[in-house]
Amino acid sequence: MKNLLTLLLAFASMFQFTLAQAIKVQGTVQDSQGKGIPNVTITINGQRGGTTSDKDGNFTLNVNSLQSKLLFSSIGYNNEEVALDGKSTIAVTMTNSESNLGEVVVVGYGTQRKRDLTGSISNVSANQIKNLSLTSPEQALQGRVAGVNVTSSSGTPGGSVNINVRGIGTISGNAQPLYVLDGIPIATGSFSQLGVGNQVLNSLADVNPNDIESIDILKDASATAIYGSRGANGVVLITTKRGKNQKTRVNYSGYTGNQTAWKKIEPLSGRDFQDVLQESLFNRYGSLYGNQEPSFYLGPDVHDNSYVNTNWQNEIFTTAPINSHDISAQGGNDKTKFYAGGNYFDQQGTIVGSRFQRYNFRLNLDNTVSEKFKISSGISISNSIQNRIQNDNNIYGVLSTAVLLASDIPVYNPDGTYGKDPTSSTENPLLAAKENFNKVFNGRALANISGDYQFSKALSLKVNMGADYVSLNESRFYPSISNAGAGVRGQATEAYNKSMNLINENILSFRKDFGKHGINAVGVASYQTQNFESIYALAENFPGNSIRRLSAGSVKKDATTSGSSFGIIGYVGRFNYSYDGKYLLSVSLRRDGSSNLGSTTKWGTFPAVSAGWRISDEKFMSNVKFINNLKLRGSRGNSGSNSGGLFASLPLISPGANYLTSAGLAPSQLGNPNLGWETSIQTDLALELGLFNRINIIAEVYQRKTNDLLTSRQLVGNSGFLSVNDNIGAITNKGLELGLEGTVVNYKKFNWNTNFTLTFQKNNVDTIYGGNPFGSGFMSWVQQGYPLSSFRGYRMQGIFQAQTDIVAGRDGSAARPGDIKWKDVNSDGVINSADQEILGTALPTYFGSFTNTFTLGNFELTAFLQFVGGNKIVNYNRAFAEGMNSVFGQFATVLDRWTATKPSTTMPRAVWGDPANNRRASDRWVEDGSFTRLKNLLVGYNFNQSALKKMKISSLKLFLQAQNLFTWTKYQGFDPEVSTFTLTNTAQGTDFLTFPQPRIITFGINAGF
Repeated sequence: MKNLLTLLLAFASMFQFTLAQAIKVQGTVQDSQGKGIPNVTITINGQRGGTTSDKDGNFTLNVNSLQSKLLFSSIGYNNEEVALDGKSTIAVTMTNSESNLGEVVVVGYGTQRKRDLTGSISNVSANQIKNLSLTSPEQALQGRVAGVNVTSSSGTPGGSVNINVRGIGTISGNAQPLYVLDGIPIATGSFSQLGVGNQVLNSLADVNPNDIESIDILKDASATAIYGSRGANGVVLITTKRGKNQKTRVNYSGYTGNQTAWKKIEPLSGRDFQDVLQESLFNRYGSLYGNQEPSFYLGPDVHDNSYVNTNWQNEIFTTAPINSHDISAQGGNDKTKFYAGGNYFDQQGTIVGSRFQRYNFRLNLDNTVSEKFKISSGISISNSIQNRIQNDNNIYGVLSTAVLLASDIPVYNPDGTYGKDPTSSTENPLLAAKENFNKVFNGRALANISGDYQFSKALSLKVNMGADYVSLNESRFYPSISNAGAGVRGQATEAYNKSMNLINENILSFRKDFGKHGINAVGVASYQTQNFESIYALAENFPGNSIRRLSAGSVKKDATTSGSSFGIIGYVGRFNYSYDGKYLLSVSLRRDGSSNLGSTTKWGTFPAVSAGWRISDEKFMSNVKFINNLKLRGSRGNSGSNSGGLFASLPLISPGANYLTSAGLAPSQLGNPNLGWETSIQTDLALELGLFNRINIIAEVYQRKTNDLLTSRQLVGNSGFLSVNDNIGAITNKGLELGLEGTVVNYKKFNWNTNFTLTFQKNNVDTIYGGNPFGSGFMSWVQQGYPLSSFRGYRMQGIFQAQTDIVAGRDGSAARPGDIKWKDVNSDGVINSADQEILGTALPTYFGSFTNTFTLGNFELTAFLQFVGGNKIVNYNRAFAEGMNSVFGQFATVLDRWTATKPSTTMPRAVWGDPANNRRASDRWVEDGSFTRLKNLLVGYNFNQSALKKMKISSLKLFLQAQNLFTWTKYQGFDPEVSTFTLTNTAQGTDFLTFPQPRIITFGINAGF
């Protein structure tokens, strides 16, 4: 009894001690815009208990000591640890996290709280991309945003990236979105004049990804209509980093690593190639040498090198370094804030001879002149050098020749000269990579300045002016030892291209709350011009290969100059209304005039309306605690495009129609004064759901119909022109977008965040001129009722195994056992073009991503998985390297070809010249283009600040990052992600020896001072 009494007294004393030590702490939690954040979880480091903030961000809790540390966590924000340091009242600001749920997002001509959005806008933050090996900012969007399909048109360093927001809505116009950098629409596309196959220069590679604070993608019409004539294909808003009211902080980030080819395709050995060559000749002519002398094919110097077995892919693919170094400073006071950053980026290609280097500097300034007037400015200067090689849809390209040059040709001859096959025009790939000179020198300056005057708390005026200057110099030289330069004793080409883009925007904004009523109105007047100039010249007959300038060539020709310009004027109005934060309405109207369109149709009007209902804020939802957000929103609106080309509506004349020694001009384009806008009408419906303050789900359906497509209409009769620009046809895109993100585990030092996106889409060509289908490329086909970039061809029905299987008159007189049996679709007894069918489309029917980030103490692991499916690829590489009809090199897969002693049901016989059309456009070359790729894997370690104080370092992170680490696909080519004709809307999905993307392994460091 005595012991029990003693124990009870002890517990009572401890309880009283605890009560005596409890200290009340109160405070507020807000976002970067000063808005209170509800439902923030607040815990005490090393102590039980905690609380959550109320709807206005206020909280109260008890602590044992005013020296305690509080931990603040909420879905959509970075965790914050705050030391009380003797204070009982605190204010905490939480910053947006990688979860893509930032409270404030950038919209056209302003910002808006995400809870108030009625349009479809997705966001990618700097935290999501800061450690990635990126050449340009649009690569950061790949797989991360529902409804946005991003593909690399080529793996060449500095190569272009293709982005389609909610499908392709044009046949011949530009299907890329509008890019707006710090409020200024910037010039995109390639200004290059010197072609290197289908490679396209990436104009956005001039923008340093490390300077980016966030990227917002406007997808539906209510969000894009405010950009009117340029918003039909979506809008990408890029916001760069700016200064803060803080002590100057310096940050270094950099990485170094290597790149390798993640896949090679096994070629035939030299000996096996000779066997196939002789077999093809025998099957055609009944002779090992056909109608040529044996020495032509099998002489002492040609295809008789049984000791030679060159794997040309091993010769051109190399381990290539990649390096990036970025240093920035950020700081300021209540008057002036600044951000300054410099970057050096160097990526050598995994194919010999290719390289991209960039030097970049940015300075952003914000100055508060007075309480009512602020000035903001920014300037970015970049200089890049790109070493280009011939490739991508180019039979003389480096990868092309590495596949098509026979493996029994030596790399070098005994005398040290490059090996060559005199029976073929295929060039030695090492000669093409090392001896041909092809460089691009690109300088770019982006500048903007704005003044913001606050008439009152509700009314403000912002005047924004920007300039985008591009200077592109191209230099190319083919030496006399190359195929292109041999007949003319060397050939040099120089091209100079200049572009100046100027814009002025005047933005009047009104924002005010009247009790439960909230109004946000914007009026804009915008004016933009763009001017182009170019010079081109060619020279031949050089005294040697060391002097590459035009002046050294004795024969000058093809010197040309050109210039063009266009302008756009726009007037915009937008009105947003909210009642009690629950009922949301947005109405906008833009009217644009474009110099590209006809005299009677220059102006277009683009209205949009959207509405939202925050169901979770209704009283009847107050007891449903596990739902923290439930919103229904919808929109409908118009946006447009005038991308039919410069002066597309005007009758044009061009020089070059010379007669004898007199210069002449000739009509080159028939005018169309009625040429008007492509107009997209888009409807969108979405449901947003937040659960347990941990999980966010969004489901969104859309339909986008584009009418009056800008394209060329074929003419008949005696007009003197073959076609005229006109508004013809319609395309519909439909889709379903799903997104899920949340915190799976948040326990002590372990955190697991996940993000999943999935998009289903369908494209359909509704109408084309006269209903007449047409071809576009090797197998690409445009036909009503089918998607753009469909493939059309014959279907295989096996291989003829005996002469008795061949039907006279149907299968052709040249068909023999071992040739392909084709499907007679219309059963008319003849195999002809009427038997061709649609064999699939290059456009994926679904795509998405799955990202998981794990943190345990100071360690971090992020895995980003990307997947694409439902699309087909025409593997045009195989039409050459499995053709078995010429002296082209062959893949080892032809070892499974049909022979009399080893019949095959899938691979035909080898036969010179292909008399039975085994290589014709057919499903033989159409493959499943679906793939799943471990796009990024990152392992990082963040050092404790206590360990860094002595070194005067505020933060330090080391990381190891892998890109394109693993790829799972049935596609037999080098890379399922690239496409030779990516920027041709009607001919996507054809792969003809396109530069594949590399596997990249880098080690990096982020350090703050």
